[in-house]
Amino acid sequence: MSQDFLDQEILADFFLEAKEHLETIEPNLLELEKSPENLALLNEIFRPMHSLKGASGFLGLNKINGLAHKAENILDELRQGSMLVTESIMDLILSATDALRTMVDNLESSGVEGDVDTSPIIAQIELALKGELAESAPANEPVCEPETVVAVQEEPVQESTSAPEPAPVIQSVQETDQVGEEAMPSSFDPQPDPDFDATPYVLTTVGEGHLADFLEEAQEIVENLNRCLLALEGDPDDSNELINDTFRYFHNLKGNSGIIGFKELNSLTHEAETLLNNVRKGEIASSQGLIDLLLAAVDLIEMLVSKVDIATNKVQPVDTSVMAQILQKVTGDGNVDAVRGLGGVKSKGEEAPVENAPVADAPAEAAGKEYDPEDIALFVQTINQQLEGTVIAFAMLREDANQREIIDGLFRIFQTIHNSTGYMGLDEVKEFAGRTVGLVDQARNTDMDFSLMLDILEQEFAILKDMILKEMEVLTGGPVEDPTVNVGKGDGAAASVTNTASIPTAQPAEAPASSPAPEPEPVVAPPAPVAESAPNPASKPASQPTPKAAPKPVAKPNVPAAKKAAAAPAPAKHKVSSTIRVDHHKLDHLMNVIGELIINRNRYAMLARALEEGQEDVHVVAQQLTETTYAMARISDDLQDTIMKVRMVPVQTVFSRFPRLVRDLSRKSGKQVELIMEGEETEFDKSVVEEIGDPLVHLVRNAVDHGLEGEEERLAAGKKSKGHVWLRAYHKGNSVAIEVEDDGRGMDPEKLKQVAIRKGVITPEEANAMDDREALDLIFAPGFSSAEKVTDISGRGVGMDVVKTNIKNLKGSVNTQSEVGKGTKLTLTLPLTLAIIDALMVQVAGDTFAIPLDAVSETTKIEVEKLSDVNNRKAVTLRGEVLGIVELAELLDLPQSMDDRDVLPMVVIQDNDRRLGLVVDRLLERQEIVIKPLGQYLNNFNLKGLSGATIMGDGSVVLILDPHEIYSLSTQLGRKQEPLLVGGSLPRGK
Repeated sequence: MSQDFLDQEILADFFLEAKEHLETIEPNLLELEKSPENLALLNEIFRPMHSLKGASGFLGLNKINGLAHKAENILDELRQGSMLVTESIMDLILSATDALRTMVDNLESSGVEGDVDTSPIIAQIELALKGELAESAPANEPVCEPETVVAVQEEPVQESTSAPEPAPVIQSVQETDQVGEEAMPSSFDPQPDPDFDATPYVLTTVGEGHLADFLEEAQEIVENLNRCLLALEGDPDDSNELINDTFRYFHNLKGNSGIIGFKELNSLTHEAETLLNNVRKGEIASSQGLIDLLLAAVDLIEMLVSKVDIATNKVQPVDTSVMAQILQKVTGDGNVDAVRGLGGVKSKGEEAPVENAPVADAPAEAAGKEYDPEDIALFVQTINQQLEGTVIAFAMLREDANQREIIDGLFRIFQTIHNSTGYMGLDEVKEFAGRTVGLVDQARNTDMDFSLMLDILEQEFAILKDMILKEMEVLTGGPVEDPTVNVGKGDGAAASVTNTASIPTAQPAEAPASSPAPEPEPVVAPPAPVAESAPNPASKPASQPTPKAAPKPVAKPNVPAAKKAAAAPAPAKHKVSSTIRVDHHKLDHLMNVIGELIINRNRYAMLARALEEGQEDVHVVAQQLTETTYAMARISDDLQDTIMKVRMVPVQTVFSRFPRLVRDLSRKSGKQVELIMEGEETEFDKSVVEEIGDPLVHLVRNAVDHGLEGEEERLAAGKKSKGHVWLRAYHKGNSVAIEVEDDGRGMDPEKLKQVAIRKGVITPEEANAMDDREALDLIFAPGFSSAEKVTDISGRGVGMDVVKTNIKNLKGSVNTQSEVGKGTKLTLTLPLTLAIIDALMVQVAGDTFAIPLDAVSETTKIEVEKLSDVNNRKAVTLRGEVLGIVELAELLDLPQSMDDRDVLPMVVIQDNDRRLGLVVDRLLERQEIVIKPLGQYLNNFNLKGLSGATIMGDGSVVLILDPHEIYSLSTQLGRKQEPLLVGGSLPRGK
């Protein structure tokens, strides 16, 4: 399903929760594989899978929902002990988890679930549920015949609103088990409504948050229905309370959908409620088939709710007539067997589905009750007068909305309708009328302009009138005329409205006793104007059938998908939302800091006023300004620190995916591998954590596939047969380091050089000038790979250039250490945050630059006479260490016009464990700076040695150096020319 019609805030929450659920499921599955008897683990897996199913169903994500539902079924069987945890079962569930993760990622990145084929997995789950899953069958291949697949089949979502989504095919999940070969073919053949109209229509809402409240409550009800039905399935003997709860949930959802005019949902929940009522009375027995049917109805309800577009207050109708007919059939026959074998019945996918007006719902509720003819006649007379009076009242209020007596008369009209329908046992109409009474009462008891309510009340009245007329047709046994058709605006209009107050007294005296009608409480706040979504008051309500015009064109099933895509404009790329869950204590502290900030701001204003008015001496004000500035500095530091803590999340969210990855790689490669994770609680900036996942996947895959030897090779080398991969995270100064280490064969620098020469990455001359460290860095060259054979997993070096690029974008660096026969370790060094860093400011050729303080080992001044030449490069011996020296102006290609100097200011930078001395013109102060990207335009120039820019207090822009690239530039400079330093400040080399 597309995200186009979904609320982005809800989607953001779904992405966050779905990933958390999957990250909870995978490690627990791996633990369960080791401890299959651990029931607590099964419960920990079942709960997030159930939540994922509910959330995806709520959003109408049919493929995700269908697969999660099947995975939940097999997990429930495992929980109940009906199935045993086997290797095939675990592979099957893990393959389902993989598919779910892929679809969630696709949805987040592109807005659709993608073309992930879930049918083979669902087919195998069905086989597993029947006990027919072959132990040797791969988890990703279907091994069943198509006709044996029993599932809730989802039709693909149509992107075009002119070709709406057909209703799902309903079939009991376990029908085959219970009926088998003895199931008799049924003559009952439910068909989709041929007159279904798929045109989106406006829902009736009160105020801005009404629809959001409905959707939130509907989601909660759907979750409760799933919970109750699953519990009823597990404990059918003690089921009275569960059946009552299920009935109430259907009843509440029916009432809520009726209030907003959601016809399809109202009709479907009414049929389910009627069926449950018979179960409550003991007329229909609770059975597995009944539970399956109700669960299928709940799935359809989830789809209906997902069709609501909260931005436009509209709903995309879905044909529910097949399910409604099935529910009606079971209600009438009292036997679920009457609808068995209907899994092949499909809605007309090629035809535009249409909404079901709940015409057929009324007889089911009224048919079982005997009415006195006098009661029916009195009810019809009373209701007709109320309907006429309502139309007159609306007309008068349109002319003048401040007529208090007319408003009070309108309140009494709806109150009379509420009481009368309650007496007749028309609970659905009574509930709707009660909500309308509450709206009028709330509006008349506030100071709001009543004209703002008229559009909404007229919509409510149109739906209410339609419901009443249909009930009256059932009661009278024939067609009923609309009494409001010929109502005019005569002189007696006011009297007609106010005289309706006497109508309730004509009701039988026993009515209140038989059906008490307490004053309903309003459920929503006073509305804001919603004129743009209100239909024409004079038009018929949406639930009434309208005369047909020319038939609407329907989407042809044989139109190629490519042509459809070409005809429609390409959807915009969906922006991935990112959220952070924050402890409320941090927010409380943040509010306190903001309060102090406001106090200091006011103090600045007072001091400025004191200077203007001459109330204080200048030196006194200056002292107070200094104190206030110190206080402001303390507050800003506290504010920065708090915001940093808010953005910090543990790296565990990334690490959690790797136990599963290593398990699969181990089985695929035939190697025994153990993953050891350390420092999972280490916290990173949220933006960093989101970006390091893919680089780490490359590194771990390479470590398992190419870094670790096979079992025979390890034993021959005197190692244990099981290889080890370490994944570590720890703080390193003001940075964070992540290590990926293996105890495999290691990398041979000489071999890497030969491979690089053969692939044309470097020349033989460049290879001879390389040391071992530089040779190891060849694995990051594009297109370089030292893998002796290509596998479908990885080869050492495959994708490593991508790793380096991604880490560089995060302002980090990669360091490689390897020893032949011992193993390899790659260390990613990343900043704690990408927003604010400490930097050392330096001046070069009249310009100011910032060097990240994390990379600064020390600052010093050296005498020119102490410089010496080492391998055609300038160097100095500093505390027993030979340190290479380069002038920063030369690396940056800046003019070198300074006079000769005897003493040179120098910054010693550190790139992992390599150090380099940078000669600058002046050493300035240390500052906290805010990193700003260079922007797309400047990035096109491939400015090496720069990682971003910052803005100083005076508004000037200062470039930030990238220490890792600076070191690389110094190495390249030394190879290209013999004299390294050509400026006047340093003597030339030989």
